[in-house]
Amino acid sequence: MALRSTELRVRPLTIYLLKHRVQVASDAIEAPAELRTFPIGIGRIGGSLFVKPSKVDPPAWIAFFEGQIDLADLLQSASSAAVLVLSVGSHWFAVTFGYGRHLLRQGCWEPNFGLKVTLNSIADASIRSIDRKSFDAISRHTREEASRAGAIEQFGLNVEEDLLRAVVGAPEDETLGRRMAGMDALTVTAPLSLEGLPDKLAQYLTQWRKRRYRKRYPWVDQVAEIRDRRQARDLDEELVARLAAGELDQAWLAVPVPIDWSQVGGFRFSMAEGAETDYDLHLRVFLCSLRDPAHLTPELLRRRSVYCLDPDGRYERERWSVYQCLYAEIRQSDEAFLLTGGRWYRIARRFVQRIDGEVAALPTTKHWLPAFRHRSEQAYNRSIAHQDASIALMDEKKIRYGGGASQIEFCDLFAGRRSMLHVKRYSGSSVLSHLFSQGVVSATLFLQDPDFRREVRKKLPPVHRSGVPEGRPRAERYEVGFAIVSRSPRDLALPFFSKVNLRNAARTLKGFGYHVTLSKIPMEGAPR
Repeated sequence: MALRSTELRVRPLTIYLLKHRVQVASDAIEAPAELRTFPIGIGRIGGSLFVKPSKVDPPAWIAFFEGQIDLADLLQSASSAAVLVLSVGSHWFAVTFGYGRHLLRQGCWEPNFGLKVTLNSIADASIRSIDRKSFDAISRHTREEASRAGAIEQFGLNVEEDLLRAVVGAPEDETLGRRMAGMDALTVTAPLSLEGLPDKLAQYLTQWRKRRYRKRYPWVDQVAEIRDRRQARDLDEELVARLAAGELDQAWLAVPVPIDWSQVGGFRFSMAEGAETDYDLHLRVFLCSLRDPAHLTPELLRRRSVYCLDPDGRYERERWSVYQCLYAEIRQSDEAFLLTGGRWYRIARRFVQRIDGEVAALPTTKHWLPAFRHRSEQAYNRSIAHQDASIALMDEKKIRYGGGASQIEFCDLFAGRRSMLHVKRYSGSSVLSHLFSQGVVSATLFLQDPDFRREVRKKLPPVHRSGVPEGRPRAERYEVGFAIVSRSPRDLALPFFSKVNLRNAARTLKGFGYHVTLSKIPMEGAPR
């Protein structure tokens, strides 16, 4: 049906709120001299439209039919890109069209503007889709869509392990639009004309300033990924200044991915002949390998490599950048900034303190765990079980569950017929998170699955089988212990997201009734 002349066309708009450092329209554009610029006047509001001239070419896919059909004269494709930059009140906005977001200068916009406007505007039960990033054993980016609108709780969001990146929903106030989607940019679908744009932007600015979302979704500000390149660069510079000054208390190196330690002969920061090989990664060793640590730069951290060697120490098995292996914490005012997996995150200080407090309150196991002086976890576990008859070796003894191909270790060491100890050499967040998840799954199956307990009994030496009853065990009589091999001479230091996973795993296990412990296994020969 045709639109009446008085009706406004429903349009999708993508809107960025620009930072205060944008003083004139061209400040928001990456290369304004390469674009065509047109002045735009909307009543008393002035703005500029930046347009990238389109390049018309045949689509790439027609080459598939080359030699059969000549489609070049029939089909042409062009990409459009434009940005409207205008000032409303004391703020500048950018409205992008086509591929216009690629014309914006990186970091010139306010992060999470769209997310906050959307959360402040939508009805509780109107959410249709969410984007989230999960900090568990495998960092995942997920989009979940519902067949009908619902509350955010219906999407299974774990508010302490998931970073909410975007939300789609319907505003309560219909004058704001028919649908909203928010991350850094706000995308709205609304009946609108160019003349009405300034008033609409003023509405969205009002919604952004509200703190309503903090009451309804107080966890949103707990964790935020730093996507502003300038801020990330500033954090990089502060970090390298601290490293160059020898301030290493809040920084260390770790293998960034799961590896089979039995197949690792050591690590090097160079494959040149005569380069030193270490059995673990040490930040101090890396700094000593530099000609002049005082000239350390972020670019050098990204350029220099960590080499993981084969068991004979001769060949490269894996390679990562030093920056990718680096974990660091920088605390400023009431926030903490964390570098992990090559990305910076901003964490609210109160959230950090709460997690730190609960993890620090976990007791250590009473069982004997000597210093680690072995080539692998398997060798360490075998050594303990060989020396102490009260400890059964369960490492590498996989147990099937669920009637399918799924397998899991009951634990690494079954001590005193009541303690399920899980041993892991310190590594990156994903490896430790997998360890804590495995502990929860194993302890849950131990309580709830008679077939699982039956298979555990088969794997245990006869003298230890009395610790696994045929009927449902009493969880309060058992310990689930996590023991982390660490080279640090200080207290056990874990990556923040691993602490979050551990705290949540401990809460689940304690809810069953288990006694949960966290212990540090010192590594002999660690440099101080």
